[in-house]
Amino acid sequence: MTKIEFLKTLSKGWFGNSQQHSIHAQLLKARGLNKLADKIMAESDEEWEEAKKVNARLIELGETPVVELQEYPVIKDIKEMLECDLKDSAEALPEMSKALALFDDDYVTRHMIEEFILDEQDHYNWVKGHLCLIEQIGMENYLIEMLGE
Repeated sequence: MTKIEFLKTLSKGWFGNSQQHSIHAQLLKARGLNKLADKIMAESDEEWEEAKKVNARLIELGETPVVELQEYPVIKDIKEMLECDLKDSAEALPEMSKALALFDDDYVTRHMIEEFILDEQDHYNWVKGHLCLIEQIGMENYLIEMLGE
């Protein structure tokens, strides 16, 4: 995969994942799970901004970004939603780390991807922590914890 192909794939993924998280947040909000909905919506917003950064970098490199989303499922079951998110993060992290080598001669893009990796690792840890919490206190108690203002 070339540098440009990787960046276009990354953009497509961030835009699609942003939309998935936005829909999940709206579904959670409709159920009154405001704390969880707010966190998922913040993740959606962050992914949208990351996609825009990638597209801006593509333009700086003289390329034309693509208008395309990677498809992601809409999941209503909260535990399944979190497990899917964990799986996606677990798959994305090594791919992004491996792609860093493509940008050894491009500090700006390399630094941007390094920041994405840190953000994705934080998200992975957050999701894993919430799945552990569900395991420890049970889904019913978890849902009570996620109700909020």
